[in-house]
This record gives sequence, C-alpha cells and structure tokens, in this order.
Amino acid sequence: MTIVRYDLHLHTEFSPDCDTGLDAIEPHALRRGLTGLAVTDHNTIEGALRLRDRVKTLEVIIAEEVSTLDGDVVGLFLKERIPPKMSAVDTMAAIHAQGGIVYLPHPFDKKKARRSRGSSLSAIIGAVDVVETFNGKVGRDRYNVLATEFAARHHKIAGGGSDAHNLRAIGTVINAFEAPADLHDPSAFLQALASAQITGTRRNPLTGWLVRGRRPLALAWRRIRRGQK
Repeated sequence: MTIVRYDLHLHTEFSPDCDTGLDAIEPHALRRGLTGLAVTDHNTIEGALRLRDRVKTLEVIIAEEVSTLDGDVVGLFLKERIPPKMSAVDTMAAIHAQGGIVYLPHPFDKKKARRSRGSSLSAIIGAVDVVETFNGKVGRDRYNVLATEFAARHHKIAGGGSDAHNLRAIGTVINAFEAPADLHDPSAFLQALASAQITGTRRNPLTGWLVRGRRPLALAWRRIRRGQK
C-alpha cells in the first residue's frame, strides 16, 4: 500500500499576495514529507503549469482559486484558466466542464465571507465535490469546526490545505491517503481522498499581511538574481 501526502491549497509568486518562488517549492515540500500538492493561485494557472514542468518527483495538480461573485471557489485538475467574476454556480459548472474537481475553500471564515448576491452555501453545495474542513490560515479554529460539521451534514468529501502564502507554510496541512491507481485521474483521486487523514496546524493569519508587505522587495531581488545568471 502506497500512502501519498498532499497539500491541496497553496499559493506562489503568481498570486498577488504571495512571494514564494517556484524553484524553492519542491525541495521544501519534499522535506515536509509531501508527495504532491495543488497550486491554487488567485485567478491564474500559470504558476501551476510552470511548477509542473520544473519538478522532478513532486506531483503537481493544476488548480486555481477563482474569485467569483459569491466568494472563492477552487478548481482542481484544470486544463484551462477559469475567468473570475462569474457566479459561483457558473464557475463550478466551468470546472466540471473541464473534468475538474470543485473544492470549496474556507467556507466559514468571516474575513473571507461568501458574498450573497442571491447565492449561499445551501444553494451551491450540490455542485461541490470537496469541502475544505481544515484551512491552515483561517482566523479561528471554530471556522474549521463549522466546515467539518457542514461537510458531514451534506455528505461531502473533506479536504485540507495550508492556504500557504509563504514557503514555510507549505505542508503545514497534509491529506494522507492510499494512492489510487492513477493519481492524475480526477475521479480516482476524489475517491481516494474520501478516506484521507487530515492533519495540520492553523497559523496566525496576520503573517499574510507581512508577506504582502515584503512581496515587492522579494520579487525585485529574485529578478536581479535571475539577471545575474
């Protein structure tokens, strides 16, 4: 039996609020014991595609955290970018049209509260494949408890993600489960994830503001170093 370990929600320098360079991710993830991860940058899959082409052993899921009119929705196993500013229902339909998995991130974090616009969790839950029951960046533990109860009540598969916006946070939440026959098949992955053991730690969300403040300097320094090579 082969056990795989995934972080299903994290960001890279291709998100406007993150400064994590792609080259540092694989060695860090492997040190954390990860065998795979989903790159869920805001409204783009460019970072995920570039990382997938660079890694040697780490499995990379092409994903995106899409800003919808009703809050954030993550698509896993995407082939193309999903445009932002659609309704949550239309966004989820677009994810499924690509054969992807709809992953609902931090559904009860008040700082990321889902805007109503005629939509609510009850209205969209039918199209959700995975509910994020452990987010490493939510403001309170209770938000993860509410998400866990919500997923159980609606018989949804649970998932966890660090929601990392810096390198050190990647792998602070891990989904460990028996590897399916094909890790690249969304249906097989989803079925295997249903038996995952989710472990991790919740971090201080204030660190996100520190990352945002240092990001311009970090990116400028990275460009300088690339130019010197």
